[in-house]
Amino acid sequence: MANHFKLLISISLLALLIVLGWQWVNERLSAEPLTESDIREKVQTQYNGEITDVTSTEGHYLATIELEEGVYEVAVLKKDGRISDIKPIEKFQDNDSTTSSDSQSENTKTQPITEEKAKAVALNEIEGEVDDIDFESEVDPAFYLVEIERPGGEEATVQIHALSGEIMSVTWDD
Repeated sequence: MANHFKLLISISLLALLIVLGWQWVNERLSAEPLTESDIREKVQTQYNGEITDVTSTEGHYLATIELEEGVYEVAVLKKDGRISDIKPIEKFQDNDSTTSSDSQSENTKTQPITEEKAKAVALNEIEGEVDDIDFESEVDPAFYLVEIERPGGEEATVQIHALSGEIMSVTWDD
């Protein structure tokens, strides 16, 4: 009788632990989409401008933000808050003369560099032959991975920031 009671208590405690563990795992895995106020805070913190509007669409929020350079529309993914796109809506003109290199520099900040530019940056850093170029836009910040094979059989992977064109890292494979 005492063995049955101990067995019943053990099974009950095990079932309770399983239910609590399942609840905990379920809570961790089911992330709630970000709210409009979360998006406002994220965009405000990252870009330090005045947010004039936030609208909700299927998978993102579209935030309109006014910066010194102009007005931009920022697309932010609801599920994790990553910025998926930035589009200029209106660019402000200073009374000073604006050169084409200034506007080109602004455009570089909002548009990713081309695959050819990423290839040229990588080859400038590592001599060799380009095997593959991948554009990774699912992460923040977006980047290119350029794989270069050297004559001796060494292989390097150069990670290049997609907006600035700067080298983020270089890794070597044997």
